[in-house]
Amino acid sequence: MMLMVPLLITAIIVIALAVLTARAVNKNVYRKGKYSYSQRVCWIFSGYVAVLLICVVLDTVHPVKIVDEWKKVDTKVLEKESTVLYDTALAGKIANEGGEFLRKKWNFDYNGQQLNIAAIQDEYLNTSVVVERKNHNDGKIEAAYYQTRSSVNGMDITELANPPGLELAEDGLLLRNPKKSKIKFSEFTNVFSVKQFTEEDFFGHDSHFSEGQSILYLRIPKDLELIDKTNINLNYVE
Repeated sequence: MMLMVPLLITAIIVIALAVLTARAVNKNVYRKGKYSYSQRVCWIFSGYVAVLLICVVLDTVHPVKIVDEWKKVDTKVLEKESTVLYDTALAGKIANEGGEFLRKKWNFDYNGQQLNIAAIQDEYLNTSVVVERKNHNDGKIEAAYYQTRSSVNGMDITELANPPGLELAEDGLLLRNPKKSKIKFSEFTNVFSVKQFTEEDFFGHDSHFSEGQSILYLRIPKDLELIDKTNINLNYVE
């Protein structure tokens, strides 16, 4: 009920404005056709003011709702998370300090002295690979995938990101890029009558995407030699 009050006030103002304008025009018109141009201008101006007032009130009373499922995030915070996670991985501390970003884990048994590592179909790998050598040879390869948060236009879409594929085959350890997710969404912007009083761009709207940092962290036996077959660019713990 309270929401109807502003609308009623606006309607009264619009009607009053239209009536006053019509009376003012009629007083100046003594014969048919006289001051017709001024009359049209007054009516156009009155109509514009009416639409302007209605749009402003509607925008205030019925603001655009944000999708509740997606939280708002600060892109600067996300950038800092990515930098910190990468530095933590290179320092060999990711297991202890990066737990909140852990997405998936694998374990493989392997007793060979050498192991090829390659991206499936020689595709470019979007994930950074960090390797840590253990202090002993236990015949086990431990893999963990970490990823910081992702966003689109300040909305957290991390849950839509998929982990990469990883498998141990006869010809080596094979990596596959994460399955792509398709995102379709719409955004509402204020109409021109409202934008002219704000700092919004009249003619365009920019979208911002932050993918986040993704890291595949491998812990391998002490003397196992990894052979990079597809220029994955392996990073070893410092």
